[in-house]
Amino acid sequence: MVSYDGECHSTRGPALEVPSVPCPPQNVELSWLCSSNAAFVQWNNGSGAESYVVHAISTEGDLTGCDTTNTSCVVPYLICGSEYTVSVVAVGHHCNVSKSTITGLHSVPCVPDQLQANLSCGSGVADVSWHPSKGAVFYTAVAQGYGGFASSCNSNSSTCKFTKLLCGLTYSISVTASNNVCTSDNSYSIWLDTVPCEPQGIIAKMECGSHTGVVSWEPGEKGVSYLVQASSPDGHQTNCDSPATSCRLPNLYCGQAYNLTVTSQNRDCDSQRAFSKLHSVPCAPTNVQASLICLSNSAAVTWQSASGALSYQAEGITVDGNHTAYCNSSVTHCNLEHLLCGQTYNVSVLSADNTCRSEERAFTQVKTALCPPQTVDVRVNCSAGVITVTWEANPDPESFHVKAVTTEGVVLSCESTGTSCSISSLPCGRSYSVTVTAVRGGCESQPSTVVKASSAPCVPLGETGNLDCITNSALVSWLEAEGAESYSVLAVDVSGDNSSCSTTGLHCNVPNLRCGGLYTFHVTAVNSFCRSRPSNTFQIQTAPCAFTSITAHMDCYSSHITVGWQLNEGVSIYVATAEGQDLGILECNSTGNSCDLTGVRCGMEYTIIVSASSDKCSSQRSPPYKINTAPCVPQNVSVKPVCETNGLQASWSNSLVAESYFLMARGRDGDIHTCRSIVNNCTLPHLHCGQTYNVSVTASAGNCTSLASQQIAFHTVPCEPQNLSVAVQCDTRTATLSWTESQGTRQYFTQAQTKEGNTLHCDTTNTSCSIRGLTCGTVYNFSAQATDGTCNSSISVPVQQGAVPCPPGTVKVKTHLLGDATLIRVSWSSVDCPNVTYLVQVIGRIQDDPQSVLDVSSYWTNRNYFEFPVPCSTSYNLTVRAQNSAGISKPSPAITGVTVPCPPLDVTYTGDNSSATVAWKSSALTTGYTIYQLFSEGRVAVCSTTNLNCQASGLQGSSTGVTARNSAGESIASIVITGQTSNRRRRDLRAAEIFAGMTSDQLSVPEVKAASVVGLSLQVEWSPVMGASYYTLIVREDTLSGTMKEVLSVYDEIATVTDLKPATRYCVVLSAKTSITQSAYSQPVCVTTGVSE
Repeated sequence: MVSYDGECHSTRGPALEVPSVPCPPQNVELSWLCSSNAAFVQWNNGSGAESYVVHAISTEGDLTGCDTTNTSCVVPYLICGSEYTVSVVAVGHHCNVSKSTITGLHSVPCVPDQLQANLSCGSGVADVSWHPSKGAVFYTAVAQGYGGFASSCNSNSSTCKFTKLLCGLTYSISVTASNNVCTSDNSYSIWLDTVPCEPQGIIAKMECGSHTGVVSWEPGEKGVSYLVQASSPDGHQTNCDSPATSCRLPNLYCGQAYNLTVTSQNRDCDSQRAFSKLHSVPCAPTNVQASLICLSNSAAVTWQSASGALSYQAEGITVDGNHTAYCNSSVTHCNLEHLLCGQTYNVSVLSADNTCRSEERAFTQVKTALCPPQTVDVRVNCSAGVITVTWEANPDPESFHVKAVTTEGVVLSCESTGTSCSISSLPCGRSYSVTVTAVRGGCESQPSTVVKASSAPCVPLGETGNLDCITNSALVSWLEAEGAESYSVLAVDVSGDNSSCSTTGLHCNVPNLRCGGLYTFHVTAVNSFCRSRPSNTFQIQTAPCAFTSITAHMDCYSSHITVGWQLNEGVSIYVATAEGQDLGILECNSTGNSCDLTGVRCGMEYTIIVSASSDKCSSQRSPPYKINTAPCVPQNVSVKPVCETNGLQASWSNSLVAESYFLMARGRDGDIHTCRSIVNNCTLPHLHCGQTYNVSVTASAGNCTSLASQQIAFHTVPCEPQNLSVAVQCDTRTATLSWTESQGTRQYFTQAQTKEGNTLHCDTTNTSCSIRGLTCGTVYNFSAQATDGTCNSSISVPVQQGAVPCPPGTVKVKTHLLGDATLIRVSWSSVDCPNVTYLVQVIGRIQDDPQSVLDVSSYWTNRNYFEFPVPCSTSYNLTVRAQNSAGISKPSPAITGVTVPCPPLDVTYTGDNSSATVAWKSSALTTGYTIYQLFSEGRVAVCSTTNLNCQASGLQGSSTGVTARNSAGESIASIVITGQTSNRRRRDLRAAEIFAGMTSDQLSVPEVKAASVVGLSLQVEWSPVMGASYYTLIVREDTLSGTMKEVLSVYDEIATVTDLKPATRYCVVLSAKTSITQSAYSQPVCVTTGVSE
C-alpha cells in the first residue's frame, strides 16, 4: 500500500492479501430423481468457492437443500406436487454471498387417492374416479386381472373408463399421476369384479318319462348362481335357477321346441345370455285307426300327426300278449305285417323324436284273416267218382271254400258252412291238388296245406297176350291208361286156378299157368286212391302136359344142368329146353332118360321142360321145372372209408339169385374183419389204424357160394403220430416237433395251444415241423395229427411244454481276494421275456480234490448279479439259468475258472542272514510262488519260483512271507515265525472271521461325498480309503423299525440301489474293509425317494 498527499507518493508499505467474494456458480442444471422424489443439481465451479449450498424453496414456503464441496449434489425430501425455486450459493472462507441465478423445479406429482370404481352391468364398462393429485398433468389407470390380463387408460382429468375388461375376472385397479417428467407411485389398489362370463357348453336333454328338461353348462367365471329361462312357440314360459351347473325344468308341454337362455349371476350383475334349444317330448298321435289288408294278412294303420314328432311307431299286440308286430314311419300311416292269422290285435301308435317317445297311446283293435283250415283229409268214392273233403272246425268263419285243381289247371270247387264238402262227377284219370280256405266278411284265409287226390284211373285198352310154352307163362301188354300209377293182370281158368302179376310198365309176365288150362285175362289200372274197372277180357289156352314130371340137377360150380325124365312109349327122342331170366334158350336131346344142358350161366333161374318134339306147345311135354344156378361173383366192388369209426363201407352190384353176401377184410398184420348182409353193402368198423386191408365179397344162395370177388386194397385211417417230442428254441421263439412216421399218411397237422385256447399251427409232409411265434413265458400243449387226405387220425397225446426263456446271452465273472478266499461276482445280461428270475450255480473241486466237491446255487432273483465267496484253490464251472411260469431255461455256456491259491502251509526257514533257504508245502492250482521280505512300510519280493523252496541271502526269518499265485491272483502271505508259518489255523474258522469282519485293526472311515435320488433309485459316492479292499454299504428305512433294505459288498467307490419305496426316507452308512480288518461305520446320510419312478 502507498500513500499520496497530492504531490508525492510514499514508498510501498508491507503487502497484505485480502480475499475477494467467490464468484457465483454458473450454468446450474437440474434433473429429477423421480423414484426418490429428489433433484440432482449440478453447476460449473465458481472461482473462489470453497463449498456450495443448494437451497430449494417451494411456493408454500417449504425449504430443503444440500451442501457439498463438489459441483453437484442431490436435494432430497421434496414435497410431492410442489413448485420449487432452486439456487446454488458459493461459499468462500469469509463470504457466502455469491448466489447463482434462481431455477424453477416441479416435484413428482402426488399419488392419487380416494379411488372409486363403478361397473355398468349392461355394457361391462368400468368407470374409475379419484381425487385430483397435486402437480399432476395427466393420469394413467391400470386394471390388472388374474392370469396376467391387464388393461389401461389415460386421462387428463380425474376419471377414466375401462371399456375392454374381460368378463369373470377380479381386477386390481390403481392410478398414477404424471407431470410429463415424473410419474408418481401407484395409488393403493381397489378391487373390481367384472360382469360374470356367460355360461359355455350348454347341454339340454329331456327326461322323457317325467317331461322334465335337464340343462347343464360349464360354469361362467365369477358366476355365483345361474338362471335358465325357457319359452315355447305356443307362449309357455318356465324357468329354474341353481348355484350349481345344472338345472331342471319340469312339466314342459309336449311337442314344443323351447328356446333356452342361461345367464350367470353374481351379487351385482348378470352375464350376457347364452342360447340353446330343447325339444320336449313329442305329443301322442290321435285318431288311430286300423283296417285289415286281407290278401297279405296285414293291418293298415293311420293316425293324425303329433306335434314334435319326427317319426312314429305302430305296435300291434295280440290280446293274449303272445305276439307283437311293429312298423315305423315318418308319415301318418304304415302297415303291420306278418300278423298271425285268426287273432285280434290291440293296435297303438307312439311318436318319437331323436331323443324321446310319447307316452300316451291311442288304442284300436283289428281282427286278422282266418287261419287256414287244419287236418284236411280227402276220401275218394272210386265207383261214384266223388271226392269228399273234411277238416277241423275253425272258430268264427262264415263259410269254407274247397278247391280241387288238376295238373292242367282245371278247377273244381264246392262251398260249405260245415266241416266237409263233396265234389262229384269226377272224370277218370285225373290228379287233384285240394285246398280249403275259410271265409269271413269277404276275406279268405290262406289256403290250407295241399292234399293230393286222384279219381279212378281210366280202364286200360289194347290188351293182348302171348303164351310162353317153356315157362308156361303169358306175356300180357296194353296201352297206357290215364291216371294209372301201376297195373295188375289177373288170369283165371275155368277150374278157379289163377295167377297174376303187377307192374308200373305196359307189359307183365303172368307166371305158373297150369297145363291144359283155359285162362281168362283182364287188366286193371291202379293209383293211390282207386282201381279202374277191369279192361276187356281175352283168353289163352295153355298146352296139355303128357309127361308127368322131370328132374334137374346141377353142381355149384358146374356149367351144365343134368335133366332127367321117365321114358314114354312111342317116343323116340326127347328134347330138354331151358329158358333163363335173360330169355336165353339152352337145349339138349336124347333118346334116353336124361341129357345135359351146357353153357349154363351163373346167377340165373332157369325154367326147364322136356318135350317129345321141337314143338314146345305140343301135348307131348312136361310141366315146367325151375332151378337156380350158383350166384355170380359180385362185381363193381367199391370201398370208402368211415373216418369216425376207423372203418370202411363196401358196396357192390347185385348178384342175381343171391340170398346173402359175405364180406371179408384181411389186414397185413393178420387182423380179419367180416360181415354178412342180404343187401349189396356192408360196413366194418374199428379196423386197425395205418393198415392195408384186402377186401373181397362172396354171394351165397342155398348151398352154393360164389367165388370171391377180386380183392381191393383199402388203407385205413392213419395212426396218430407216436413218440412226439418237442424242442423249444428260446432265441427264435420256435418249437420243433418230431414224431415217428405213420403209415399211409400224406400230411401231418401240428398245433400248440395255450390254456386260453390261443392256437398256433404248422402243417408238413415230413415227420417234423417248426411252430413259430411262441410267446415267451407261456405254457403250450403240443399235439400232432396225421391225415391221408380223407380221414384224420386221432390227436396224439399232448406234450406240455413252456416257451421257457433263454439263458442269459452274456455272463461275466469278476473275482476279488477276500482273505484266503475269493469273492466271485457274477453278472449277466437281461433276458427278453416277462417275469424272469435267474439262478446262478457254481460247481467245483476244492483244493482240486475230486472228493471235495463244491456245489452252491443262488436263490432265484430278478437282479442281474450275484456274489459267492468260494474257498481258495478251487476250480469251478459257473452257469446261469432263467425261469418264469413256462419253466426253467437251459444253463448258459459254462464259465470255467480257478480261485486264488491258498497260502502255502508249513513254511520253514533254515540258515542265517548271509544265506537262508525257505521251503513250504505245495498249494493246489498254483502256477508259482513268491518270497517277500516284509517291512512295516510294505514288502519286497526276494525270490519267484515254481519250486517248493528258494535260497536267498539277507533274509530275516521272522519277517519272511511266502505267497502262491495263479491266473486268478496272489494269495495272502504265510509268515515264518520262529521257523513256523503263521497261518497254521483252522481254515473254516478263519474264513468265518473274515466274512464276519471280526478283526480289530482299524481303517479310515469312508466319507460319503454324494447321495442322490432319481425316481426310486439311490446312487451313493464316497471317498476312497487307503488300504481298503472293499466296502460294506447298508441302506435302511429311516423309521423306528429301521427296516433293512440292502447290505452290499462294493468294490468301487460308487454304488446304485434300485427298487426303493416311493416317498420314503432312507439312510446309508459305509464301512471300509480288508481281509483282516474293517473301519467304523460312517455317519448316516439320509435322502427321500420320489413319489414314483
